[in-house]
Amino acid sequence: MSKQAIIDKILEDAKEKADAIVQENRQKADAIVAAATEDRKRMLDEAEAAAIREANETIARSQTVAGLDAGKLSLGAKRELLDRIFSRALEKLAELDDKTMKALLLSMLTGAAEDGDVVILNARGHELITQEAADKQLAKRKIKVTISPEVGEFAGGMILSGGGADKNLTFESELAALRDRSEADIAKEIFG
Repeated sequence: MSKQAIIDKILEDAKEKADAIVQENRQKADAIVAAATEDRKRMLDEAEAAAIREANETIARSQTVAGLDAGKLSLGAKRELLDRIFSRALEKLAELDDKTMKALLLSMLTGAAEDGDVVILNARGHELITQEAADKQLAKRKIKVTISPEVGEFAGGMILSGGGADKNLTFESELAALRDRSEADIAKEIFG
């Protein structure tokens, strides 16, 4: 073989090896690109699923918060209506005619007074219940009370002071106690 033929053979073998190396590297590059493309697609799918999950969770949280806010507003409106009802009841009690008011006060006195109590009334109560009226009312029970000259700052009713403990029988406290006992029933009746 001639020198040129050997060189040509070496060059041809080198070209074949280079082509094989290039082909192998192209295949490796194609495999890397395919794997990278597959990874990118998988990552995009995972990111999209995570974004959808997060969006759904955000929507659910927003709906929950909106539901709670609506419930608070509804409860606030119901409480306001119940406040108005009990406020109106207090006004109605304070507006009772003299005869009915006097009978109510004497009945409260009879039911709760103990011997030696001091009775505190508001201004209107002082006009309706005198010491003489209280003595006459409690004579059957043989109880003596003293009508205090002090004028209470309440809508109606009385405070009985004595015996170590005061009894708050004001209309305000009586309605508050009634509300505590019956608010749930009243709310159920009104709001269903």
